[in-house]
Amino acid sequence: MAAVQPRTGAADHGLPDGFGGSLPARIHELLERAIIEGVFAPGTRMHADKLAAQYGVSRIPVREALRSLHEAGWVDIRPRYGVYVRDRSERELRELFETRAVIESAIAGWAAERRCADDLARLDQVIEAERQAADGQDSARLLALSSEFYAALRQAAHNEVMAGVSAELEKRARFYFSMVAADLGGDWASKQEKLAALVRAQDVAGAAAESRRHIEETGEAVARLLTGAETG
Repeated sequence: MAAVQPRTGAADHGLPDGFGGSLPARIHELLERAIIEGVFAPGTRMHADKLAAQYGVSRIPVREALRSLHEAGWVDIRPRYGVYVRDRSERELRELFETRAVIESAIAGWAAERRCADDLARLDQVIEAERQAADGQDSARLLALSSEFYAALRQAAHNEVMAGVSAELEKRARFYFSMVAADLGGDWASKQEKLAALVRAQDVAGAAAESRRHIEETGEAVARLLTGAETG
């Protein structure tokens, strides 16, 4: 699997624009995103020297980033063997989507109860963009917009603590469903449009139930697709 490549117009140290914080934190964020998006597949070895050369930095911040990725659960450090992207597991997949179903159900219910005009406008913007991406069969754009949709729901729920929990769980879930986004994207768009309509109608129970059903069905679909990919 090829390493993620710096974009044209990269900032200092050869890193892409849009990454803030200390140098190790910026490298952590870049590599974490690449792992989630499948640029570095599970089992891929992460060579500190090669990454340092690629981004024009010393090995020290790269090694710090790899240690923090290990602490966050994205890579395994194997003494004498190196650093490897962690494997996916059926158990984690099941537990992630079970937990997300509970969390996202609560968020959707609160969003329906607490949303304001600005929240609804943001949801409308995302839904319209999803329609266009679905029409154009742009799976990468649909995946990004799905994250924006849940971010908009979190904002509408007006609970910062739950928003942080939800965002972290979504990041973990994307590690699983990013590779099958092309098979699920269009379905996501239609279901999220339905959920947004329930939030607009202030149907608290309906929004909570629809969100839970959507998460559970997505988890089941991801499990089927991943199993097929592994055995195919």
